[in-house]
Amino acid sequence: MRLWTRVAVLTAILLCPTGVAAAQRDVPYVYQGTVQSVKGSAVDLITGVGHALRLVRLRTLPSTEIATPDGEAALSALKPGDVVRADCRKTDAGLVVDKIEIKRPKS
Repeated sequence: MRLWTRVAVLTAILLCPTGVAAAQRDVPYVYQGTVQSVKGSAVDLITGVGHALRLVRLRTLPSTEIATPDGEAALSALKPGDVVRADCRKTDAGLVVDKIEIKRPKS
């Protein structure tokens, strides 16, 4: 009986990193920033403040939802300077955007 307990514990320990890696892929990434450029199906987003600025490249899919205060829009509605919130997920090919919300400044 002790042999099977040891085998079960060893199997659980060896399979744990696989479960952690799979769980990390499912974690959503949320970026807020300013659109620098839109090239093809890629959106370059500037995030951060001060010395912590960085450029993040996000890939879009045909199923990517673009939301504006006025309703739905196409990817062509994104312009450099727009402030957005992007809900992403990590894939083997990089960050893929599921939804982009264009934030309008309050008047």
